[in-house]
Amino acid sequence: MTLSLKEVTKENWEQCIALKVAPEQESFVASNLYSLAEAHYETSFIPKAVYSYDEMIGFLMLGKDPDDGVYWIVRLMIDERYQGKGYGHQAVQAALAFIKKQRDASSVIRLGVKPENVAAKRLYKACGFSETGHQEHGEDIMEIQL
Repeated sequence: MTLSLKEVTKENWEQCIALKVAPEQESFVASNLYSLAEAHYETSFIPKAVYSYDEMIGFLMLGKDPDDGVYWIVRLMIDERYQGKGYGHQAVQAALAFIKKQRDASSVIRLGVKPENVAAKRLYKACGFSETGHQEHGEDIMEIQL
């Protein structure tokens, strides 16, 4: 399995917004359309399309908190057709690798996850994240030390 992160461009943005999670997961993550609009106005956000070879299978968005310089995985979604195949784990690893390459990379990476999103928590723990015991915007905060 070869997974890569690519820019969201005028050539692939419609494909990106067509990606969907399962209906029961929709309350866990903002739509890709909303995320792309948000990235337009939140200039610290970095949207990325997740590809397996030449097929777009997901979306993630990274961001750097301007107050403390900590990078966050702001969004992560894998299209429902590709879930359960290890792509989520690979996407997290690709996000961490991308952040590590930034000249201003932080030593800790954080993310927020809805408390009831058990599958996502399991994924993030498998990737080395741990729960901090804090919440922001109704989400449990998890972090990993680089």
